[in-house]
Amino acid sequence: MAILKQKRSRIYKDFDLAFGNNAITGDINKKIDVNAVKQSLKTLVLTKPYERPFNPLLGSEIYGLLFEPMNSFTTTAIEKSLEYLIQNYEKRARLQNIDIKPLYDLNTYDIDIAFYIVGINQPQTLEIKLERKYF
Repeated sequence: MAILKQKRSRIYKDFDLAFGNNAITGDINKKIDVNAVKQSLKTLVLTKPYERPFNPLLGSEIYGLLFEPMNSFTTTAIEKSLEYLIQNYEKRARLQNIDIKPLYDLNTYDIDIAFYIVGINQPQTLEIKLERKYF
């Protein structure tokens, strides 16, 4: 009787937004499973409303909140915005916790997002540092 090998299939795939080339095939690199979802979450957080042409409501108002006074109200507003964003636009992630640490001296926020990915039973963490950038 032949033993069937169980091949692990990739659940989620996406192309790498750094647009690096694969050394062997020459194609664009891809992100798989956990890295694909993390890249998507980071992209959602950094997308401003009305920035995507055919989906103007996609995005967060976090960028505007970075120019507000750093206090508990702003921190709570960032947390609520992140919760809404993840629950409504990233269906592959099940949010567990958001930890926001304001760094007053540096005018930045260190954000740790703890979540589970649907189909993967290991907890994941995404670390993002938000800071004011003047364009």
